[in-house]
Amino acid sequence: MPYSSDRLMKLVQGEHTDEVIDLEAGIVSRALAGSDRAFEDLIRTTLAAWTKAFGGPNYEALPGDLLRRILNAARAAAARILDGITERAPAALADGLHPAVALGVAQGAAFVAAASGRRRRAPKVPAVSRTLRDQARHLRDLVADRQKRAAHLLHPDRVSRWSHLLAGLGAARAALPAVRAHIAWVINTAVHEGLDVVVQATAPLRVWVSEADACVRCLAYTGRTVKAGEAFPGGLSWDPRQRRTRATPVEGPPLHSHCRCRAVPWDDAWTTEGVPFPLALQREAHRSIGYGNGRPSETRAVRLRAARELLRTVDDLLPAVEATARTATRTGRFPAAA
Repeated sequence: MPYSSDRLMKLVQGEHTDEVIDLEAGIVSRALAGSDRAFEDLIRTTLAAWTKAFGGPNYEALPGDLLRRILNAARAAAARILDGITERAPAALADGLHPAVALGVAQGAAFVAAASGRRRRAPKVPAVSRTLRDQARHLRDLVADRQKRAAHLLHPDRVSRWSHLLAGLGAARAALPAVRAHIAWVINTAVHEGLDVVVQATAPLRVWVSEADACVRCLAYTGRTVKAGEAFPGGLSWDPRQRRTRATPVEGPPLHSHCRCRAVPWDDAWTTEGVPFPLALQREAHRSIGYGNGRPSETRAVRLRAARELLRTVDDLLPAVEATARTATRTGRFPAAA
């Protein structure tokens, strides 16, 4: 018996997404291995040295050997932390690529069984692509760029205040979120290589399933179907200001850093209870836009523009969604509980 559309959404947005997040988390933990704490300790130690030497963070440094010693120590400590990441991260990501592809195959097969009501043998897990392996090695360059930037800022000619020194350490520490974002991007890309194998073996279409709390760009894709092997249109967004009319077609998710959308196998011959799955996805996207359920990274202005566009272009909104969107666009705010 096939799942209902609601259960299919919960399967992809819940269980399957959680499995990918767990895989990412394990790789990040191995790659960074306490680097956050190491930078916190470095900042605290460096502040203590600055305070002892110059009187406190609000006092300017006196040029000379004391300042140079503090900066040399800070540069060396930051370099040790980043060198450790450079040694660990590429290998950690490379080791996670095959499990990610295999997870994509397993999730794709599970989705097909749930959507069609017929269990099929999962396709063979393909070898990891050269593109993915190259992306794992790219972590070295990514960390090296941050280290170079930090060394530039932590030069005696550029540091006379504690805030200058902190900016240099911040440039080094910026390698950590960059590594996390890159790992998330590559692992989700690897999962989709596995999903695409299932699409090719079982279904004529792919349907885009956004995250439950997706951004206005991803919500513009959710529920869209394309033929297997074809790309999605590029440049879509519910916010007109984010649209790109001549954008390159999108092969599939991830659409941006930390995007955990899915493009899963689909066949219009598969029937679900109630609303068809692609339409259910679109209505869920309309609800998210109409209620203003944005991410912290999105401004209220972005969501208000998206709500106006929703009202302008969709004629068959659910009454509650339409009413909430109209109130929000009139008052400039969404309900607090939305």
